[in-house]
Amino acid sequence: MPSWLTTAALYVSAFATAAVFATACDPSYGITTFRCDPSSPDCPTKYGTGTYVCCSDDPAALDLSDPDMAALPNYGGGSGIPLFAAANNNLSSSGFCIDTGQVPPGAGIEEPGAGLGCPLPCNPTWDSADISAVCGAGTSCCASVEIEEADCGFDPSLGDAGCWRPVTGGDIEGLGGIDVSDWSASDHVTHQDPGGGGCQEFVTAQAAAISGAGLSSQKALFACFRQLSVADQRGFCQGAMDCPLANPAYRDACEQKNDEQGLTGCG
Repeated sequence: MPSWLTTAALYVSAFATAAVFATACDPSYGITTFRCDPSSPDCPTKYGTGTYVCCSDDPAALDLSDPDMAALPNYGGGSGIPLFAAANNNLSSSGFCIDTGQVPPGAGIEEPGAGLGCPLPCNPTWDSADISAVCGAGTSCCASVEIEEADCGFDPSLGDAGCWRPVTGGDIEGLGGIDVSDWSASDHVTHQDPGGGGCQEFVTAQAAAISGAGLSSQKALFACFRQLSVADQRGFCQGAMDCPLANPAYRDACEQKNDEQGLTGCG
């Protein structure tokens, strides 16, 4: 288990510039030409007549009554408290500069706070029922950023003899996954909350609710870590469209590694 999991010396690593990531699918809300870090936003206050907010694209949520299970965020009718969106928008390290005035009524965050007016984050890997529940009928959830090779971990349980796949926070050493990550700033490229500082802030802010649910702060913290992801699980709700990264011909960085190494049964 990495040392930052067992000490209070957690840190947040901000993205150096918005150009770190290649944009895969800009959400169609005004001018959204560059990425940003909501924990240290650098969006223009005004651009023409618009007001821009660094909006998180991460829908990860935690249901304190069942912290071991994935939960849909409560802004979409689910039972989970958003970890990095809505009121907790500024705990995220992944987002887009978006003119919130261009987000259609009913398609944005309505909860007062840092994410007010931002488009609804969603997870492109959700099934269609969950996407409809959060985004509405006849909508799409498109991934906003491509993953990179460093975002992949080898999972020996997949395919015929193991496959590369996108890592999650559950793969952090000691958390029960494939133990390939310490989730430090340099360990991957598109990972949410490098170092775990956002999760630590979430647990501190939710201390009363966590205690009321009968959880220890450590259990809640580790549950938050397990909900961390790389870019394949982040996107925005949009009108029905063909998502570029969902094209059957598209091969993400992990799939390309499987192809290059001749691994079979990986899909």
